[in-house]
Amino acid sequence: MTSTSYVSEELALIWSLLVTTVVATFFIQRYKITYIPPSAAAMALGMVYGGIAKIAGLTATLRFSPAAFFYGLLPPIVFAAGFTLKKREFFRNFGTIVLFAVVGTLVSTILFGLATYLLMLMHVVKRSHLGTAPLVECMLYGALISATDPVATLSVFSELDVPPLLYNIVFGESVLNDAVAIVLFRTLEEFYDAPLKFITLPLIIWRFVTIGIGSLLTGIFVALPCAFLLKRFQVAPGEQEGRQNSLAFSGTVYEIALVVMSAYMAYLIAEVLQLSGIVALFFSGVFHAHYSYYSVAPDAQITLRRFFQFAAFLSETFVFAYLGLQVATLGSMTWDWGLLLTGLPLCLATRAANIFPLSRLANLRRKLPLPMNLQWMVWAVGLRGAVAYGLALNLPQIEGESDEGIPAIESATLVIVMASTLFLGAATGPLLRFFDLQGVGDAEVAAAGYAQLHEGVSPTTAMARVRDINSTGPHTLLQRWKILDRHFLKPLFGGRQFSAAAVRGYPLVAPDGGPEEDDDEDDSETPGPGGTPTRAGRGGEDRSSALESGEYHPFLPSLAGGVDFGHNGLDSRQGMQLAQQHSGQRHESSTGENRPGADLKAGVQTYKPPMPAPLDEDRPDR
Repeated sequence: MTSTSYVSEELALIWSLLVTTVVATFFIQRYKITYIPPSAAAMALGMVYGGIAKIAGLTATLRFSPAAFFYGLLPPIVFAAGFTLKKREFFRNFGTIVLFAVVGTLVSTILFGLATYLLMLMHVVKRSHLGTAPLVECMLYGALISATDPVATLSVFSELDVPPLLYNIVFGESVLNDAVAIVLFRTLEEFYDAPLKFITLPLIIWRFVTIGIGSLLTGIFVALPCAFLLKRFQVAPGEQEGRQNSLAFSGTVYEIALVVMSAYMAYLIAEVLQLSGIVALFFSGVFHAHYSYYSVAPDAQITLRRFFQFAAFLSETFVFAYLGLQVATLGSMTWDWGLLLTGLPLCLATRAANIFPLSRLANLRRKLPLPMNLQWMVWAVGLRGAVAYGLALNLPQIEGESDEGIPAIESATLVIVMASTLFLGAATGPLLRFFDLQGVGDAEVAAAGYAQLHEGVSPTTAMARVRDINSTGPHTLLQRWKILDRHFLKPLFGGRQFSAAAVRGYPLVAPDGGPEEDDDEDDSETPGPGGTPTRAGRGGEDRSSALESGEYHPFLPSLAGGVDFGHNGLDSRQGMQLAQQHSGQRHESSTGENRPGADLKAGVQTYKPPMPAPLDEDRPDR
């Protein structure tokens, strides 16, 4: 009697590939290997496993699944990008990011599509490899290939000392660019069987705008009710007598489940309404991080952060490894040498045609202009990734050619994705050094841009001008948003609260920083580990060195020995009482001498403050 196995050879192969890739990327990150990014290593390992699968004859079921990618692997990546977004830097450069992501993607799509159509008319690309509407198919090809995915570049940026401005622009563009490319692709799909007329272009633009705005509103209006519920129905351990003190009965599990399910619900609702689930999911993540995150219990906050980081990492790793695995299917693909040889050069040319003109346009309105070396770097890191290949598999199929997509465009897209990830991704480090962008800050970059726009200005004058611009207050629109947010939205939906609860010298901020809630923080604070402000003035150093030097001023949660003071921290009376008691304790030694440097460490370790009174009466919303 033979037993039935529910584990196939293909599944075992894919699982072993994933384990190997995780181990390899761990060592790449640990030893800061910049010449091979983790995503490129994952793809290379996938290619090796793909060769093994081809030899073993396991190629039949290894084909990339667009449904699994768009509905299973992409959502965690997009939501994590919104949930961990550095909002201050994102919205400070929002105009430039939108210019690159929206207008730039439109320009790339049109230029790439028209160039491919022209190559077909010149018989460089075979007409037989396209479908019944070659112009629309070429434009669809331009839309999908305009989806950038600079994961390889961003992983190198995180290891090297690059200007934050460069990282934020590249990251912000990549987040919105994928969504724009998907929306544009689906909009063009609707006109696949319709005859192209002069009125078609305005209709396409109108449909594109309505999908974008509708998707954004869908993400917001799904996230806000969830935040409202979490704000009004908070549950804390031990709050009700007789309740079992566990994660499930304390409400933590329910809070986590509500946030996670609400996030995916935004994606599903947008897809059902024929909108963009990616746009809805991204802005849902932004609003969950801004409101919902601060209404859940501290252990739920930690779990949410770690869960979304884990899900995004595993999804990205699997996607690039699985793309490399597609080499096992190369023998069954259709090849068009015109598309293969012109694809990557057209990608670089069309990206240059939108990055450099749009940078000049952005510099007309930017207080701190983008210098040429930064523009060159933004152009060079426009890699193509899994979104492009997934869309290629969703192309309208050619009757009699294949079950899905246009095979020639699919194979060309796979080659472009692999070449850009493996070669351009590996060139990120050398390019940073070539363009003098490693080891410099935003001030130096901005001064260089200012000097380029104003000929004859000395570097000293340019730097002084940059300091003057940086010292100006926020934009009027941003000020109005902060007023609306602080006085009307946060009381309804939750969010980070700033009040008299912070005792001078002891800001009540969780030691383990949460999502990048930097739009309300005091700029005078020095960011410490995890984005937490510290008073030590040495945010990047270990706390022990600050203790030894006598410069470390601990947080009240540390002084209290883990006492839970509630989400809003202590009130001013209780906080001042703890601060005064700690101040008296740390200046007393066993001999009665005042030794602040040495006894501070002992004071932090031995101080046991009295348990504060419950704060529920101070919180009507609990």
